[in-house]
Amino acid sequence: MSQSVSEMSPKTKAARKKTQAAFNRTPTAKKKRSADGTARKKLGLKKGSKMDASRSGGSFKAESRSSNRARGGRMGSRAGIAQGGRNSNRKGVKNR
Repeated sequence: MSQSVSEMSPKTKAARKKTQAAFNRTPTAKKKRSADGTARKKLGLKKGSKMDASRSGGSFKAESRSSNRARGGRMGSRAGIAQGGRNSNRKGVKNR
C-alpha cells in the first residue's frame, strides 16, 4: 500500500512530483482535465462551489463534495477494507 505524501521522505516526494509532472503533460491527462472543466461549466458549477462534478456511468452529475468524496477517492469501494484505508480496522496488517 502506498503511503501518504506527508509520510514520504523528501527524496521520495521529489521523485513523485517529477513523475506526476510528466504524467500531467500527456495528451490523455490534458484531454481529461479539459473534459472535466467542460462538464463543470455545463452543470453550472462555478469556482468555489460546494458541489463537485461527479462521474456517474460515463456522464457527469452535480453532487455535494462530501457525498462524492466520501466514497474513498482513489481507493473507491475498497476504502473500507484496504490496509490503513478509511474505515479500516486492518492498520498495519498486510493485504491478502
